[in-house]
Amino acid sequence: MPRPPADVAAVRARMVDEAERMLVESGGRRLVLSDLARRVGMSQSYAHRFFPTKADLVRALAGRWFREVEARSAEIAALDLPGPERLERWVLALLALKRERHDADPAVFEAYLALAADHMDLVGAHTARLTDDLARIVAAFVPADEVEQAVQVVEDATMPFRVPFAIARFRARATDARARAVVAALVRALAPG
Repeated sequence: MPRPPADVAAVRARMVDEAERMLVESGGRRLVLSDLARRVGMSQSYAHRFFPTKADLVRALAGRWFREVEARSAEIAALDLPGPERLERWVLALLALKRERHDADPAVFEAYLALAADHMDLVGAHTARLTDDLARIVAAFVPADEVEQAVQVVEDATMPFRVPFAIARFRARATDARARAVVAALVRALAPG
């Protein structure tokens, strides 16, 4: 009797779950498809049907990590609210998502940071999407010819509240009160007269 077809989404999700466990165990330093296949009880060749390369598996892990952040960022950028209010919501939302992930499981958070260090192309694509959302927000209260520079200033000033590495290293400083104070100072400095 032939084997029933695999539920591709379920198998991929199970593999990504196990890959995340492997990352935690190795501190983000070891992710090998043959080890993953063994751990989920399948042959390496069968595992390659779901993730042809390690890069495909890493993209799936990154997608899981980035998806909610990008969706929330785009949602806030599209709100019909004044730019300064959207900016505060944007910074606070990104902080909340990343802080909650860190606090829920610092080991997983650290493992993803280690993985990200080896895959800056994926991180770059993710941050570019967030920067585009930020530019939409800033454009609502900064003159058009100053948007690019204003975005850079906002990104630099809000790093402790957006960048996972900074949140992990300086967790006690990653508070809503500090984020609000920084956003208020930015709005005062950037908004026209």
